[in-house]
Amino acid sequence: MRLFTRRRTAMLATAVVLAAAGTLAAAPGAVADDAGPWPGTEGRILSDGGSLVDPATGKVSRIPNVGSYATWAPDGSRLASVSGQISTVLPNGTKKIVLPWAQGLRSSAPYEDLTFWFGGRYVVFASGGQLAYGPSDAAWAPGPLLPANLEPATVCDSEPSVGPTGLVAFERRAGSCGADAAGVYVFDSNAKTVKLAVANAEQPAWSPDGTKLAFVRKDTDGTPQIFTANADGTGVQQRTTGPRRFANPSWSPTGKRIVFDAHTSPNSDDVHTTEYVDLATGDLTKVGDTATGDNPNWQPLRKNTTARVWGANPYLTATASSRWTWNTIGQSVPGLMTAKSAVLVNQDDPAYAVTAPALAGRKEGPVLMTPKTGLSSTTKNELKRTLKPGKPVYLVGGTAVLAATVATQVKALGYTPVRLTGADRYATSVAVAKTISSAPKYVFLAGGTEYRAALSAAAAAGSDGAASAGGVVLTNGNKLPASAQSYLNSLNPDKTMIITVGAAARYALTHASFSRWPSTYSYYPISGTTDPSISVAIAMFWWSAPNQTALAYSGSWRDGVSAASAMNVFAPLLWTSSAATLSPEVNNYLQRESAGVNFMAAFGVNGSISPAALNTAGATMSAGSAYVEYFPYFNGVIPPSAGQTASFALGTDDGRTAATTPAAPAQRSAAPADAHRNLAPLKTLHRQ
Repeated sequence: MRLFTRRRTAMLATAVVLAAAGTLAAAPGAVADDAGPWPGTEGRILSDGGSLVDPATGKVSRIPNVGSYATWAPDGSRLASVSGQISTVLPNGTKKIVLPWAQGLRSSAPYEDLTFWFGGRYVVFASGGQLAYGPSDAAWAPGPLLPANLEPATVCDSEPSVGPTGLVAFERRAGSCGADAAGVYVFDSNAKTVKLAVANAEQPAWSPDGTKLAFVRKDTDGTPQIFTANADGTGVQQRTTGPRRFANPSWSPTGKRIVFDAHTSPNSDDVHTTEYVDLATGDLTKVGDTATGDNPNWQPLRKNTTARVWGANPYLTATASSRWTWNTIGQSVPGLMTAKSAVLVNQDDPAYAVTAPALAGRKEGPVLMTPKTGLSSTTKNELKRTLKPGKPVYLVGGTAVLAATVATQVKALGYTPVRLTGADRYATSVAVAKTISSAPKYVFLAGGTEYRAALSAAAAAGSDGAASAGGVVLTNGNKLPASAQSYLNSLNPDKTMIITVGAAARYALTHASFSRWPSTYSYYPISGTTDPSISVAIAMFWWSAPNQTALAYSGSWRDGVSAASAMNVFAPLLWTSSAATLSPEVNNYLQRESAGVNFMAAFGVNGSISPAALNTAGATMSAGSAYVEYFPYFNGVIPPSAGQTASFALGTDDGRTAATTPAAPAQRSAAPADAHRNLAPLKTLHRQ
């Protein structure tokens, strides 16, 4: 059997597929645009080699572990640079991540001209006249950005710059990279086009609001100067003049200034300074000293978001998560989805609830909790709010789990009850998996009593929404029940990924016999020693550079059901083992993913996840605690008091204190096709 690890094999051939939706999918309240809210706050100016200048004081410092083409993530929480390979570090130079070498490029030329893309989830760079991209968390090896028909070998592309809607401006030269004539072109991954924006221009830089481009053009004396133009190439204005040579423009986060390299000569007598021009006055200001470095860019300090979704108790948190995610019948609120089904689980039986989020993701509906004996009034009302009559309502478990009365009441409300059951929790998990897909592309195996691991796996299994093609099958500890064994035996391991979650599930798989399987087959192990570590391992395995996460307390499985069902098509479910503090495994994961993650939703009351723990998460994924906004969703909606500005706080007893006036929920769209991905072989087990 071949053992695999990392993300599943679906790395994109081009970024056209990646960005086909234009805007990344975002959970309610999450920021969905490319690089955070505008304008940003102006931080420090970064240059090659990690040189750092405070423009207010002129103080110069240095960040370790920073190479060439250094650039900030869109929220200022990480920076990337090139030292042979591409790497990213935190603003203090720690927690270094090295991206794999690129694959599929025309040449093995050095990397250059680095920038972040899609809210920090990806990096774009140039190599040998070709543009490339890859995930900022090193999830898989970078590859070509443009398809061959948009980037033929007869052109030289370099100097990419990303706008707030995901447009990529770049410098293109016909023929060799040393050709004189250059123009600024724009790649629209949604329209699948490359168009000339500004002729006779190079080194483009998008303004923070995406309405303008800065670029370099020679004046009538042949001296390179800084110019700006509207995004369509009109309204060209020259911003610098004189005999000096200017290069590498970059906008300040407010859009009021452009920082650049200033040179007195192209020769050895050159005096090099870092300066910026005030666009309102035209005044030039020097920052730092002549040893500051090349390629300056301004740190954007933008606020990321944390949220709490909760009800008065864990049962009502399930209803709150439904209200937070799903439209009311007849309404279409931006950021919410329209339910096509619902899933009911016993509110007191985790064994039959943990696979439900995978089913809910596939069937596009909420997971609601109810007592064994009948529908609670809250659940009944939520069904009527979200689901049109005639739609299916799935009951997970037999009548010993959800009584016949539940099905009768569901039918009386005008819905079609569909009971999914087997002889026990294991057979029921198989029934759920079969309902999700008759030809699964993947199956997660998790211990039948390891509820937290199973729920994180269920969030992953349902993350493709209506396109999801696999579920979670439960093992009896380190033994594979007959129902699970028979189900797996009916599959072809060369066509279906078998993913074990935890040591017990791995043992159960590898010590079972499958008469229809080949002697050598593949499976994919996920391991961890704690609930937080296993949830992080699943997140790293399944999600490539996510832009949001869900958080639940391992002492409350019900909150995990709510989190997994609300966020499964958007983000991984992470567990913290302490209600008071954030588990270090989760904190380390957020540090790693901070360039891309800009939103976290905690599920449950303050007693489940403390304000301090959520504050820590916010500060970790941002440039610091000052750059986090908190939004409360009590019963799944923003309380009226949240419409008024208040100071940043999470510490009220009911969690309702708001940071600022909340924005409307972010518009959802289809998730990019690489939400998960790239697996590499680890080892092979041969059966005799």
